[in-house]
Amino acid sequence: MLKYILKRILQFIPVFIGVTVILFALTNIVPGDPIKLIAGEKSLAPEVELQLRAANHLIKVDDQGLPIFDENGNTIPESTVAQYGYYISDLLHGDLGESYQKKVPVLDIFKDKYPYTIRLAAVAIVIEIIVGIGAGMISAIKRYSFWDVLVTLSTSILVAMPAFWLGMLLQLFFGIKLKEWTGGGFYMPMSGAGGAVSEFQSWMHYILPAITLASVSTAYAARIMRSQLLETLNMDYIRTAIAKGLNSRQVILKHALKNALIPVVTYIGIDFGSMLSGAILTETVFNWPGIGYEIYRAITMRDWPVVMGGVTLVVVVVLVISLIVDISYAFLDPRIRYGNKKEN
Repeated sequence: MLKYILKRILQFIPVFIGVTVILFALTNIVPGDPIKLIAGEKSLAPEVELQLRAANHLIKVDDQGLPIFDENGNTIPESTVAQYGYYISDLLHGDLGESYQKKVPVLDIFKDKYPYTIRLAAVAIVIEIIVGIGAGMISAIKRYSFWDVLVTLSTSILVAMPAFWLGMLLQLFFGIKLKEWTGGGFYMPMSGAGGAVSEFQSWMHYILPAITLASVSTAYAARIMRSQLLETLNMDYIRTAIAKGLNSRQVILKHALKNALIPVVTYIGIDFGSMLSGAILTETVFNWPGIGYEIYRAITMRDWPVVMGGVTLVVVVVLVISLIVDISYAFLDPRIRYGNKKEN
């Protein structure tokens, strides 16, 4: 197991480097002068502009950090390779740069935003686990019954429904119509995250965005659970367990469920990683102060340090979650042993 974990961690390195290369290339391809974006509408003095270009590694500098000029008195642009080296060095030191718009470190921005994304993802993944796995099990156990048809129809509708449209429908019915029907006595908050998390009213803000975020994933989880459980129930060892006199509950919970859960755990684990990475559509529709909405705002404002820092953080989170999911296989199925060859 330890060898497998070390191997997977080493595999992170080329993936991480590849992502950083793509991000760095995109920022150089996108038109626009970074210094003009930093300055905004302000006009900079030539000395200040030179200092900013030197600080952002856009021009060559000497040992004292002063710009180097050619024989014509012009600054010498820094090479792309050197700029990428500075970028990687800053990343390894935990420096994601500074926001062009907010003038604060990108890491500080995500420290403030990430707790909201984590809490929203946690609520959404609980919904996905309970409803998705539960609906899939009921559908498989009650095959061809009313409940099976209901689950199949519901999941088909959810899969075909765009998340942003579902979010707006929920806002319309539970935020506007419900308020009208109850005379303002009861309704669901339509935007924002509320105040203190310990307050019940603040947790009400999580319901609609969490349902929206979990909707499509829950439908897929239910479908995977149904198909895997049906396949497992048709295996020989299940028939043997039934022939030995075990009741259906023991067969499903003790024998069939663990094997059927492996693909479901894979899907839910990867989906949880994507939720932790920030759901841009859901957070934008509900004006949720998480990293997804922050990345969307940064894209519209061409705030590239925030975009690059956010995507880098997303990649790290997804890689870590993928490793945790892979390790969980051995606990669900004892036959799986990573890094060990079968002995003849």
